[in-house]
Amino acid sequence: MPGKRTFFRRKAALAGSFLFAALAVLLGLPSGPQAVDSKLPRASGPVPSRIITMAPSITEIVFALGQGHRVAGVSDFCTYPPEALEKPSVGGHLNPNTERITVLGPDLVILQGKSEKTARFCEKRGIPMLFVDMDSIPTIYKGIRTIAKTLSCVDRGEALIRDIQARLDEVKKRIAGKKRRSVFICIGREPGGVASLYTTGGNSFVSQLVEIAGGDNIFADVNHPYPEASKEVLIRRAPEVILDIRLGRDISPEQAQKLKAAWKVLRGVPAVENGEIHVLTRDFLLVPGPRVGLATQRFAEVLHGEEAHE
Repeated sequence: MPGKRTFFRRKAALAGSFLFAALAVLLGLPSGPQAVDSKLPRASGPVPSRIITMAPSITEIVFALGQGHRVAGVSDFCTYPPEALEKPSVGGHLNPNTERITVLGPDLVILQGKSEKTARFCEKRGIPMLFVDMDSIPTIYKGIRTIAKTLSCVDRGEALIRDIQARLDEVKKRIAGKKRRSVFICIGREPGGVASLYTTGGNSFVSQLVEIAGGDNIFADVNHPYPEASKEVLIRRAPEVILDIRLGRDISPEQAQKLKAAWKVLRGVPAVENGEIHVLTRDFLLVPGPRVGLATQRFAEVLHGEEAHE
């Protein structure tokens, strides 16, 4: 098992990891192709046995496919499953530890989107790469299929997809007939205030999960996956519920109350007036991988008054 220092380092970095993923899109960083890179080993060749997974979503998928024994290293932000914490960490999207990657000797590096620094390093070293782009429910399924095919476990990939679909269908059945609610999804904001609000557009998997859970994203009409939202527009769109997602943090009830109190400046917003502000911290809420069904269930609990312990 890893030492406590390693665990808490990764846990503390988690929030920054996912907020960066949103900011990377906002800042125009390359998202990379959805197709397999030309350097990927052919299907008829040997199955990669020393894989480095450069995103939490990828790590979770590889382990869920029963291929965790092939993982040689993971990004600093991977916290699940627990077995992933036993693997060496190799930095993140912006700051890959190229020296450690070299020492680990991977025969495949899998990336969510495309990190230019990691890509250039792997190309120079002749390390095969696989790029997957998973930011919607359909592309999550596509990413699982691509990874499963690469690791010669296609059947397991299809079984994993069926399991996710079954979990999503279960949530749909549970909320059938319940009143839909308008929702503002906040994935990032300035400390102590409600400026620099970042949310999710309708094409994002987070928005799609909230929709399945019975919520109507007030920014579903925005095509950009992670837009910045002004307070003025937020007030006009008047959400009934605010989901304040703050991942990777242990928040006490007192801290949660302070976070909720920051929203009181938005007077007249139904969610603020009715106390429908929910601070959510579970690490799976923004990971486009095998636990999206669990995330959808959590959203449904909050939206329909089935409050569960964070």
